[in-house]
Amino acid sequence: MKWFISALIVALTVGQSYADERPNIVVIVVDDVGRDWLSSYGAKHQTPNVDRLAKQGVLYQTAWATPNGTATRLTLLSGQYPFRHGRGKHSSAEGFSWKKFTSFARVLRDSGYATAIGGQWQLNHLDKQANALKLHGFDEHCVWPETEGRYWEADIITNGRRETVPYGPDKINDFLLDFIKRKKDRPFLVYYPMRLAHGPHATTPLNKTDRQGASRSSREKVLVASTKTEKVSKDDVALYAVNVTYVDRLVGKLVKAIDDAGQKDNTLIIFTSDNGSAFTGVLHGKPLPKGKGRESDIGAHVPFIVRAPFLTDGGQVSRDLIDFTDLYPTFLELAKVKGPENLALDGKSFVPSLRGSEDPFDKRNWIYSQVGDFRMIRDWHHTLDSKGGFHDINKDPLQEHKVSPQDKIAPGRRQRLQMILDRLQKTASSP
Repeated sequence: MKWFISALIVALTVGQSYADERPNIVVIVVDDVGRDWLSSYGAKHQTPNVDRLAKQGVLYQTAWATPNGTATRLTLLSGQYPFRHGRGKHSSAEGFSWKKFTSFARVLRDSGYATAIGGQWQLNHLDKQANALKLHGFDEHCVWPETEGRYWEADIITNGRRETVPYGPDKINDFLLDFIKRKKDRPFLVYYPMRLAHGPHATTPLNKTDRQGASRSSREKVLVASTKTEKVSKDDVALYAVNVTYVDRLVGKLVKAIDDAGQKDNTLIIFTSDNGSAFTGVLHGKPLPKGKGRESDIGAHVPFIVRAPFLTDGGQVSRDLIDFTDLYPTFLELAKVKGPENLALDGKSFVPSLRGSEDPFDKRNWIYSQVGDFRMIRDWHHTLDSKGGFHDINKDPLQEHKVSPQDKIAPGRRQRLQMILDRLQKTASSP
């Protein structure tokens, strides 16, 4: 009798696992690549694989991360704004605490998802906190431990084993392709925070440049990007462009692996970036200045593309507002789970948006971003920041001019945005 009951429990458990038809979730976050480098958004640079993803899904015109990559990733993982999670800047001695924060990966794993991260972490010192990724909810990992050797001859940790590999981005992409193939029979989460196209920039396997005999320092020469005194050469921009092209190639391989595994119709794929571009790009025929680190819309305004065949037929362009706190509640809704009782989330699920809802109460009517102590908020038309800046973003996307005194609608919108900004906390302690 006991044997029969035990066998019945096992059978029911197996039956439930096969009956679990919750969607797979894949989150691709590229580094330092803005809308002005993606042809699906009207950029000059061609990215055919990302374009294909946009045609099959929904392209969001207005999505905000933060102008700082580390703060963006923490906002994504925690579902909280920087004033709550405490990482408005890069520095933090103790790292991302699994005791204080519950990442979306942990909630999904505990609900039955197979979970993996491939890419960069940099939120804990993995040499000193070897179990950090497991404690944050990832069953498997393939990551850079720190920042050295990130491309050629890259230092990589794969499920606790450290090694040097020929080209880091390929190793990580191959790891995720294998994970998808192995886990296709149960719901899975893939978190893919790419290192590309962050500097120092290197050649890629697509380059015709002969790499034989070249040292790591010569291949990974620190290029532009940062200080006002540095000048950007055509070679610098060309090398960055090659890195963006390789981003597109890796995205294409990952999407193909999902489709080949028969998981296309049951997988949510999000493609986005951690901040604005590291180089001036071209958007709709006009130059768009470097956005990374900039205290403005172009610093936080990122590409945001979602393919979800079980929610939308695709081929859509949406004006709905999105910011990075919205991903966590979206994942909870799709996974049909609730977070811990004490979990404070700042965002709103965009599942209704993907389904094409026209109900304004289903949507956001403002989004928020922060870098350091600088805070900004926007709606569909205007931005307001903590330094008193107020701009009509549709007429003045570079925020160079004050709102016209003749604009009779603007004062009311400014007052509304100011009231919301005043309600939000200004800062928080380190995470």
